[in-house]
Amino acid sequence: MKGAGMVVTILVVLGGVTGLGYAAGLGNASILAGLTALFCLIAAVGGPLRADLRLFAAFAPALVLGVGVPRLLGEVSPWAAIALLVVIVFVAGLVPALGARYVTVGLGLGMASLFGYGFQLTGTASAGQIIGAPALAVGVVLVLRLLMGARDPGKPTREALADALTGEGADIQERAARLWLADRPVRWTARVLGGTFRFRAAAGILAARERRLSGTAATEVSGSLEAAREEAARIAGAVRSPSTPDTVEPVRRRAPEAELPGATRHLIDGLWSALETVRDAALHRDKSRVDVPRALPREVLLTSLRGALTWRSAQLRHAVRCALGVLLALAVARLRPGDPLTVSFLMSTFAVMQPEWQDSLSRAWQRIAGTLAGAGALALVLWLLPQAALVPIGVVAVLIGFSFQQKQPIVFNACIVLMAVGVNATKQHLDPRSTLIEYVLLMLLAAGIGLVFGFAAVPEVRKPSLARRFAEATAALCELLTEVASVLRGDETDGPELAKRFRAAARTRQELVTAEPGSAEPSEDERHAVAQAVEGLRGLVATASALLLRREAAAPLAGALADVAAALAPGAEPELDRLENYRPLAEDDEQRLLLDTLAADLVQVGRAAEELR
Repeated sequence: MKGAGMVVTILVVLGGVTGLGYAAGLGNASILAGLTALFCLIAAVGGPLRADLRLFAAFAPALVLGVGVPRLLGEVSPWAAIALLVVIVFVAGLVPALGARYVTVGLGLGMASLFGYGFQLTGTASAGQIIGAPALAVGVVLVLRLLMGARDPGKPTREALADALTGEGADIQERAARLWLADRPVRWTARVLGGTFRFRAAAGILAARERRLSGTAATEVSGSLEAAREEAARIAGAVRSPSTPDTVEPVRRRAPEAELPGATRHLIDGLWSALETVRDAALHRDKSRVDVPRALPREVLLTSLRGALTWRSAQLRHAVRCALGVLLALAVARLRPGDPLTVSFLMSTFAVMQPEWQDSLSRAWQRIAGTLAGAGALALVLWLLPQAALVPIGVVAVLIGFSFQQKQPIVFNACIVLMAVGVNATKQHLDPRSTLIEYVLLMLLAAGIGLVFGFAAVPEVRKPSLARRFAEATAALCELLTEVASVLRGDETDGPELAKRFRAAARTRQELVTAEPGSAEPSEDERHAVAQAVEGLRGLVATASALLLRREAAAPLAGALADVAAALAPGAEPELDRLENYRPLAEDDEQRLLLDTLAADLVQVGRAAEELR
């Protein structure tokens, strides 16, 4: 959702849920229901329909608990309510360790809980109304998400597959695999995913080889890559189509005319063969189910969670810092009972604290600059216009601001000043000038708390360099893949030791992306390489888990895992031909897809290694 579409959605959700709240007898808590629905919507959208509904249904009880219970508990024991909120924020800070899709879930849970606690109702509301407000918000958002995706529930998956075929983003490959796995996998999309992985793997090796070649050979490789990308863009259109296309033109191959070194010509042939596989799958859509182990998605999540539940995990340390920062903010808010600006202060504190300290600094700057800009604009309004104009100007400003939330957050934060100060000063009959000064001071304090805990280095935690963290992540993965290969061969293995390998792989992967405060700031190229490496490492762990779940059938592929482990060593180069030798041993489409996934993720890690080692 962008621009006008986002504004319309916000108005519909906010107005619709609030109206339903009044109709359902929620009284003064109706506005709480409407605003909570906006935070629920953040967590409910991000993937295919079925997966989003399952995920949101799983987190719905936590959202209802987070919004309603601390507020009610605060009437009995304020410090017990604060303790519960701190636990909820800790969970919200830890949830992103499960994967990229869970970032918005953690954000929605944390923001909704702090909002529910700090929002000042007009008048009173019963316990039933307070609990009913988030329950209504959750129910409406579930229905809304169903309506948003009912017409074409598989669209996000097809879009992700097509984007993976044509795009260059660091996380685009992992997103395609994740959405495919979550969206009731069928054979034609499995073939598209496998062909896409082979295409990206071959293209990645050829791009690296092109940089080392010169003269005619480099020109031939460059021309083949450019022609293949043009064909990929054309075929991606067929993948995006909601129905089976009547026809898709055959792949127009470009054969190299000059002599090419080594296996370069074979790699180019593989590039075109992969595109032909994708074209054939999109044209002849076999919608029968793929036999994917039902426990695989859960095992992948549990592996990531286990890796985060250790003091050496950067994500766990971030969750602890978030909880402590919010605890301090709640203690400050406790000194100001009934302050309508409390909710803005709490949510700003939470928003500033990010897993990477550089991001915390950026968020603090955006918050402070936006607050000062908004304060200047509001001061001008107070000078030129009567106080009665504050509410309409604030409402218009925040609607405009939502259009800038992602790309220009400073503008968005400035618009929030006009809304928060104008609406609260009018509703509570406060002096707008003193309210503005108070708001600016609270935002400065929120940014200060966020920075202190965003930068806080946990005692006795080392600060390894980026190259060292990458080496540790690849070494942990090598040990894991070697151990899994041994299990597939039938060797005796120690179950706790294997679990330890999985935890180490997850932890070192999380440490790669989340540097400890005080570490050297990575360059833009290094950030891109880190994102690329993390997605490749995550994919290799997921493939190892999938093979373990069907260990007897997957025994012939044990050598493929061992070859991948060897290829991750410093100085090694991915050899796709060795993995292709295992293709005749694969028993079904699912195993062939796993081989393709191994190759694509290996190349992704290899390309990142060029920048990080």
